Amino acid sequence: MSEPRTQPVCSNLHATKPKCTVRENLVDRTIEPRLNQIFIPLLSIIADQQARDDLRALARRYNQEMIAERGMDTEAQVLEIIQGMVSASYPSTLSIKEITSRFMEKHGNDYERKITSKWIGGIICKKLNLKTYRSRSGFVIHEAEKSKLERLYEKYGIGPKGAPEPAPEEMATAPADSAG
Repeated sequence: MSEPRTQPVCSNLHATKPKCTVRENLVDRTIEPRLNQIFIPLLSIIADQQARDDLRALARRYNQEMIAERGMDTEAQVLEIIQGMVSASYPSTLSIKEITSRFMEKHGNDYERKITSKWIGGIICKKLNLKTYRSRSGFVIHEAEKSKLERLYEKYGIGPKGAPEPAPEEMATAPADSAG
């Protein structure tokens, strides 16, 4: 009995829905997909080019802020340790035990909690999504996972080892300059 009543209402709603298409040319590949997902619908309904450019600049600044904030996380600190081991031609296996040891040396005083291999291994597996396996010497990062590291360095704002990091002012203004 309730179906006949709701059916016309639903069809009326679909008939009156404004046509708005998302244009693929508005996708900004320099920002994260989640931000594109938020900003593209807004850009699609803005007709004024100056307002669109301002919104793109805002999205890029916001993206840089997110990367900078992420760079201060524990995950970023673990990635810096891994990057140092990889760039120092560390043996092919990256052991969780060695990563934990180096993490404790560098950041041990920054944490009130006890730094354990289990905690660092959890960060590597759950937060960074890197697969590990058990070897004779303990858990190690799987060799195939090393291909993901460059993307993770970029995501967490970790530059190449030895490269100067851009100043925060440069990070905030660089995307705005390229937008306009």
